[in-house]
Amino acid sequence: MKLFLRPRLHRAGVLAFDLDGTLYHNPEYLKFQEESQIEQLADYLHIPNQAASSLVLQRKKLRKERQLPPTSLANIFKEIGVPDDLIIEWRKRKLRPHNWLAPDPLLYESLNALKKFYQLALITNNPRVIAEESLDALGVASLIATIIALDDTGKSKPDPAPFQFLLQSMNQSAENCIVIGDRYDIDIHPALNEGMSGILIDNVKEIYLLPKLLLP
Repeated sequence: MKLFLRPRLHRAGVLAFDLDGTLYHNPEYLKFQEESQIEQLADYLHIPNQAASSLVLQRKKLRKERQLPPTSLANIFKEIGVPDDLIIEWRKRKLRPHNWLAPDPLLYESLNALKKFYQLALITNNPRVIAEESLDALGVASLIATIIALDDTGKSKPDPAPFQFLLQSMNQSAENCIVIGDRYDIDIHPALNEGMSGILIDNVKEIYLLPKLLLP
């Protein structure tokens, strides 16, 4: 865990969590998400799956050569020319969180403790319906009322739009918000650029430690 914290939040400040890789640990599901979307890209471009995968890798390599930071798969698809509505539709079509995720009592206990002092939010690069189903599958849907999803802004982290929309939706100032995620370039760095604080975690087990870190 690595902390990028400004002064302690006021009571009722916002803790905004990333979803995939943050609120659960399931490498197989994360792999399936990427592979299933690359299959959709292959169908869209009328090329083999391997060619679509190579195209994505080439885009990632090109960004690195140009010294650009890593970006999301959705943003790479946009660079290739896939429309926003198709990116959202492909995820809705293929992803079934209940097939991959299960209730996590320790996650519930941790978020429930945090909820007594902070507003909890989710900020994800997946569509809203996938986010809602994921929270339900994890058994924590009742604890997170605010969801900022891909179909809210049409922009994918690390674009600043989801972070700005989060603050607008919750009527909060940036200095009163902490973003918690597992990827520095995608979750934390853009939040810091907006004046928020950040907590970079390795996996969901570090979410279990947050009450000791953040509660009085």
